[in-house]
Amino acid sequence: MDSPSIKDIRKVVKRNIDIADDKTVKMIYAMLEVEQNEDELTDTAFLAEMDKRAKEYEAGTAKTFTLEEMEHNARKAYKARKK
Repeated sequence: MDSPSIKDIRKVVKRNIDIADDKTVKMIYAMLEVEQNEDELTDTAFLAEMDKRAKEYEAGTAKTFTLEEMEHNARKAYKARKK
């Protein structure tokens, strides 16, 4: 028996997604998010940006924060958001 074509699989998935229960829809969504994140790791623009940032860090020209500065800024932002 031949495997169904991608076109046929898409039709079945589209038809069934509308009747799927919430748990199944969330599971499918999570799978798509993981795939998207994996795609980002192989995206040449993303990798070029990460290389650029690494070089800036190594050269000492990148804007960096200490752990204490990050905690302070996070607390400050959280308090401002609550107001």
